[in-house]
Amino acid sequence: MTRSDHVYETLRSQILSGERAPGSHVPEESLTQALGVSRTPVRAALQRLADEGLVEVRARRGAFVAEFTRADVDEVFELRALLERRAAQRAATHRTAEQVGRLGRLVDEMAALAAAPGERQRDELHHNNRDFHELVLTAAASPRQYRIATGLASSSPTPGTFFDYDDEDIARSVDFHRLITRAIEQGQGELAGDLMAAHIGLAHESFVARRFAVSRGGSADGSA
Repeated sequence: MTRSDHVYETLRSQILSGERAPGSHVPEESLTQALGVSRTPVRAALQRLADEGLVEVRARRGAFVAEFTRADVDEVFELRALLERRAAQRAATHRTAEQVGRLGRLVDEMAALAAAPGERQRDELHHNNRDFHELVLTAAASPRQYRIATGLASSSPTPGTFFDYDDEDIARSVDFHRLITRAIEQGQGELAGDLMAAHIGLAHESFVARRFAVSRGGSADGSA
């Protein structure tokens, strides 16, 4: 891993976990001191994050963590549900045996991570979850859809859902991944699509409940 990659991964994790709050300043000088690197890798990392929409670089003011509204988040999850439902449907008829095997191993790895809480558990679950969803998109054999869906996921706050999950949410995600994998393996496209849409819908609900203090299934005042 290059120094720029290290800075990028560190900052991205901090942003997705909420450690760096939306709208907060990301000063180059403090990063160079904290991470023991020069300004060059810091600037390269900040540009990557800006390209992904996770930070905003403002002239003469520096970099700031991007701010997302409730409407932004709702739109991203709704689009993901549409795109990934279709991907799961297609994956059920276009997947290879190797891809199905890899999906199964990712589910087993996620279950093992869920059963062993640790300092890096959420980071590792986040990466496992990303790999699972990207593999379903790959198995769908639709390069254009893959580019759109992965671009959408990487340029929004939604990849950080696992940093907001409690143990019940994690267990539910493991179950959904297992059921989606089984439906894809058995060629049940409609079921795979329905499961994927439900999975993303519940992730949406959980994310909003924690990031915007909204009760599940309701609004900020708890109403439906």
